[in-house]
Amino acid sequence: WARTVVVGRARLGGIPMGVIIAETRSVSTTSPADPAAPMSQETVTQQAGQVWYPDSAFKTAQAIRDFSGEELPLMIFANWRGFSGGQRDMFNEILKFGSDIVDALVAYKQPVFVYIPPGGELRGGAWVVVDSTINSPAWRCTL
Repeated sequence: WARTVVVGRARLGGIPMGVIIAETRSVSTTSPADPAAPMSQETVTQQAGQVWYPDSAFKTAQAIRDFSGEELPLMIFANWRGFSGGQRDMFNEILKFGSDIVDALVAYKQPVFVYIPPGGELRGGAWVVVDSTINSPAWRCTL
């Protein structure tokens, strides 16, 4: 689920860490038909890579909270063009889930490392989310 962001656990020099990475390729997502509406059909939509959609923003915030509970340092490979801003995404609460990412980072007590890979970009709301002033004591940024 939420295939425009990849989260997981890894070891860097033997140190366990939580990792968040943006998917750079476009992905297809399938929404099932509504069983309560006989005329509804399954829909397949395209989601661009490097963009936070409501599902991927929720997945990111949830992963940050999970890593925080496990007291893991966090590595964010920052390469986002921002948040989706379509009418459907606004209805699906993209602003709420984007602010959940910020709230989770504000509460993060372990070190947070932000790495912008060569050729990577941060635009729009993505720049705000990984701004070091959100939680200055925990943040380390590498460009």
